[in-house]
Amino acid sequence: MPKTTSPPARAKHHTRKHTVTVEEAMERLRQAVIKSRSSPSVASEGAEAVKQLNELYAQDKDAFSAEDIRFANVLRGYLGERLAAHQPKARHTKAAKRKGDKLENCWRCLTPVDERFTENCPQCSEKAYQWRICPVCNACGCQRAGTVLI
Repeated sequence: MPKTTSPPARAKHHTRKHTVTVEEAMERLRQAVIKSRSSPSVASEGAEAVKQLNELYAQDKDAFSAEDIRFANVLRGYLGERLAAHQPKARHTKAAKRKGDKLENCWRCLTPVDERFTENCPQCSEKAYQWRICPVCNACGCQRAGTVLI
């Protein structure tokens, strides 16, 4: 009779109060995204959920499926967009495309590249290409390289 293997155990993040699984951390982020539609006051809750997911990812990348990674990045993009929507409306000057730029917007939250994109990521940038950090959702090339989850 062939041996059956059980699916790998999900990563857990130990806190003072209890152990958090990937599913629980994803649900916290999802709830923050839902609440962010009506109020910007959930920004700290969303930031904590993002921090927790990144810590879980650093502990055990194998606990996250490709779908988990994609969904977490979609949620992070929506969280940034929704929190930015609560800010006063302002006109932004579109920035010129640089050599090597494939998109004219953030890859995660679709914010158009403009004068707000001033920082480059030192971790994922190389001599040949400098990754800009999105001011809305903090996306850069680190997520693409797999060094951080979101």
